[in-house]
Formats: sequence, structure tokens, C-alpha cells
Amino acid sequence: MAREIPGYYYDPEKKKYFKIQASHAAAPGAQYSKDSVKRKRADHEERRRKVQQIKREAKEKIKRAQSLSHPLLNVQREIGALRLPTTVRQERSARAYTSQLRRNQLHQFEAWPDEYSIKHVLRNKRSGILIASGHRGGESSVSVCFPDCDQNKWTYNRTMERVLFKEPYRLSSISLSHTGYLLSTMDSGPQGDSFLAPRMLPDPDEGGDYRWPPSFLQPIRIRTAASLWCSSACPVGDHPLFAVGASDGLYTLQGYGAYWALSKKPFSDDVNAGKPILKRRIGASHALVTSVEWLSSDVIAAGLKDSSVFLHDLRSGGTATRLQHPHAVTKIRRVDPYRMVVAGMNSLQMYDIRFPPNGLQPKPQPTSKKHTSTRPYLTFQDFKPQVIPDFDISLELGLLASATDAGKIQLFSLRNGEQISSPLSNYQYADPIASVCFESGDAPLHGPQTPSLLVCAQATVDEWIW
Repeated sequence: MAREIPGYYYDPEKKKYFKIQASHAAAPGAQYSKDSVKRKRADHEERRRKVQQIKREAKEKIKRAQSLSHPLLNVQREIGALRLPTTVRQERSARAYTSQLRRNQLHQFEAWPDEYSIKHVLRNKRSGILIASGHRGGESSVSVCFPDCDQNKWTYNRTMERVLFKEPYRLSSISLSHTGYLLSTMDSGPQGDSFLAPRMLPDPDEGGDYRWPPSFLQPIRIRTAASLWCSSACPVGDHPLFAVGASDGLYTLQGYGAYWALSKKPFSDDVNAGKPILKRRIGASHALVTSVEWLSSDVIAAGLKDSSVFLHDLRSGGTATRLQHPHAVTKIRRVDPYRMVVAGMNSLQMYDIRFPPNGLQPKPQPTSKKHTSTRPYLTFQDFKPQVIPDFDISLELGLLASATDAGKIQLFSLRNGEQISSPLSNYQYADPIASVCFESGDAPLHGPQTPSLLVCAQATVDEWIW
């Protein structure tokens, strides 16, 4: 530090002493007049004071831990951080969550010979029972696998499998109601017949044992003339209610115990001013419902082989066609009461039914070059589907999981359709993926407490969980 010399000013930039001139004798604009030096010393002192203030604040200020900003903690509001839109915060949490996903082999079904492969896998959220459907040529089977009773978490290492039934039919779908009822749809039997089979699954008792109800030991058979293609369980209600897609339209199945009622629903364009505008034949693409999904407890979305998606309201009994997909509809999943994700042979798109319908044709033909489709709300650009794509969505994470022909799982954001990388999407299965199914993290004590994804390849069921 330079010494103070009376009558001189030390310039720190030039590192030299300059004689201080009297203000009345100095030339105009002189840098080292008495008044100029006074201003420089005052500015220097102010800068020094500010630097000390900044250092003191940095030393004495309480700093927020970086871990509090982690998206999985979700405490931005409590710590006064910037509030982001809910969808953005959900996506950040999903990216952090999926980056820690790990593979856990739940169970390998041993009852299937090499040529017998699993088609669907579900797990009962109430009891932890694994449900698998398999097929081999013209024969199908439905089996259940019970959790080990002496474990704190659901495991399937020492349990025995039980075949519910095995039939010379094509099993087209299985769906599980929150009430504990399982519905299987079977068609293409020995005489070309079809039937639905509802069955109540057991819940564990106080000792952890699974006891079947004394009555209805065999699944009930409800015969139908039409072929059955898909089914979906209503997510709420005191009694089981299923939507069923068939070759001649949409049905609902409702009942309890041994009493069930099958009811056919009308098409929106069967008649116009009292006159039929489209003759629908059983098995024709204009009548064949290939996918069903509940948008709410009263509204069913049904996808047709001719690419149309219509809505049916149970309250009014009315039906209205809302959109057309680029290809034949293979699966529908609900995002909210107004948005749905629709899959086709080579397309995966999200639609919003609040938008005015466009691209609707009287007789859509998805295989024709003249076919038009509805403008989507969101398109998943990097979608690489299987021949018949299987996908599922998690509303908790805001993610979509889709299986590919390469034996991998793709993860997409439901907010913007972008693909998300994770250990799950980087893992490659040696066998074709048959089923993907998201599970919520609100299972009972022994079940998963965080969202998970069940993936089935060949006879092995994996659980990807954080």
C-alpha cells in the first residue's frame, strides 16, 4: 500500500505520485487539482466500502442447500424458489426419476413350453397377484402367480402358479377391475364361437393366505355371436363394469357374482334423418372395435379398424365420432377426460377432443392414399413401433413407455413428445417384448411405493423401479 505524502496524490492506475495543484491555479479539467483529487478519494472510499459489504454478506448469509432444489423433493414453494408450470415440474421430476430406474426380475413363468409365449401381464394392486395370459397356436391360457406370504415386499421366488383355465380359443384381452374381478375375452373357438369369462380373484386374509371364494370356482362363460377384440375396466364404482370391443361394435358388461348383463351400444352414424347411411357387416372394418378406454366413469372411447374413434356417453346413450387416426387403431390410453393417446401400426399421437373435429370421412379407408386424419394435439416423432405396438402411460410421471421391434423400451414426455433417455431405454431384451404396463406408487404396504413399469419378454416379468 502506497504511503500518504502531504501535498501529493498517489495514482494507483499509473502507480506514481502527482503534486496536488490548487484548484484556482490548475488548468480546466486537470486531473490532480485539489477538487479532482477530493472526488477521486471519495469514489475510491465508496468502492472500498461496497467491496467490504459484499464480502461480509457472502460470509454471513445463510446459503440454501443445493439438495433442496432437486426436482424429486418438490419443495420449490416452501423454499421460495421460482414457480414453474406443473407440467414442466412434472417432467423434470420424471427425468430425475427415470435416470435412477433399475431392473428387478419379478418372476419367470415356468409353465410355458418354449413355443408357448406370454401375451399380457397385469398385477392386482390390492393383492399383488401376477396375472399372465399365454398363447400357442390356437390355444390360450390364463394363469395367476401369488406373492410369497412371508416377505415384507411382494416377491415371487417360492410361490406356485395356478392355471385359471386353458382353452382352444384365441385370447384377445384381459382386464382387471379395481373391484378384484378379472375379465378375459376369448374368440375363434373350435366352432368359431366366442365368450367372455369374468372371475373374482382372491384377496389375502389376515394370515397372508389367498383363499378362493367357495362359489364360482370356474370362470363364468357369457357366449356372444360376435368376435371379441378388446376390453377395459371402469376405474371407479361399487360394482365391476367393463367396456368390450367386438366385431359388430361396442358392448358393456356389468354384474356381480353369477349375474352379468351384456349390453350393445349404438354407432353414431347408423342412421341420419331416419335413413341408414352405412351398412355395417359383422367383421367389417367400419364395425370392428379394436380398442376401448374409459375417459371418465361415464364416457367410453372406442377405436375402430377403419381408423375412427367415437365416444359413447352412458348417461345419455349418445355416440359421436370425434376423430380419425392415420392408421387402424390398435390401442387407446387416457391422459385426462379430454386428451387421449392413440396408437396405430406406424403412428402414435395425442388428441384433444375439445378441438373441432377435422379430417372425418363417411367411409374412412386407412390403407388408401386418399385417407385423411384428424390434426393431433401432440405427435411422438421418434416413435419406433412394433408390428402391433404396445404402450402404456403414467400420469404420475407424465411419461409414455412404448416397446420397439429392437427389444427396447422408449420413454416419451407427455408434455412435448420428446424422447427421454434412462437405463430402461438403454437396456435391450434378447426376446421380443410382449407387454408393458405402468403401476402407480400407491400400492398397499407390501407393494411398490413408487411408480414402476412391468415389462414382459418371453416368459420373464421384470419390474423397473427407482
